[in-house]
Amino acid sequence: MTTEIWSQAVLLGGWFGLLHAFDADHLATIGGLALRDRSLPATGYALRWALGHAVALGIVAAVVLGVGVATAADWTAHGDVLVALALVAIGLQALRIAWQWLRASRRGFVLPRAAVAHADYDAHAHVHFLAPWHSHAPGRTSVLMGLLHGGAGSAAVLALLPLAHFHSGLAAAVYLACFSLGVTVGALAFARVFALLARRSAEVGERQAASFQTAVGLFALVSGAFLLYEMLARAG
Repeated sequence: MTTEIWSQAVLLGGWFGLLHAFDADHLATIGGLALRDRSLPATGYALRWALGHAVALGIVAAVVLGVGVATAADWTAHGDVLVALALVAIGLQALRIAWQWLRASRRGFVLPRAAVAHADYDAHAHVHFLAPWHSHAPGRTSVLMGLLHGGAGSAAVLALLPLAHFHSGLAAAVYLACFSLGVTVGALAFARVFALLARRSAEVGERQAASFQTAVGLFALVSGAFLLYEMLARAG
């Protein structure tokens, strides 16, 4: 592999991966998962999501190289439905929790620390006051969502279009590795900023924390609804 091809694989892969990380549905998923369960920091969920994304993208890349982009696009289009429905579910859950927090605040209750941020619990399913039934298993849902995002729809295939430019398996592998690294860096950067905003809103008070939760829920809900609308528009 020549130096030029090597540079293209590294730079294109890293840059496209970084841009891909900031897709609206990706940000909505990471933010929603981080608020849904605080057993891990936001960066922990971002890292697990990026891992699942990289695994699924590797599978899609193998399909693209084997059967072509058009066929792979048809195969992965069904994953868009699952991603959209998951985003809607994440958004609705975030809005429900925010509403519960607001009701408690209006009644004079102080939001328990466990409902805002909690750690060092076991992995068994349980319930906290004003928090949904959940488990502190270390980020399994974020890995699953990463797998869905990495293998869903035309976005995943379009991210791999430059693979056709590389005529060697090594160049394609380097591009794919750098792409996944770029996705990881972008996801972690967003998670750090998101965690800071979530912590600041929680420190100010219950209503501010609920407002932040509402914003995240609406973002996830709108992202999921927009994906569904796009799919219906394409089908029509």
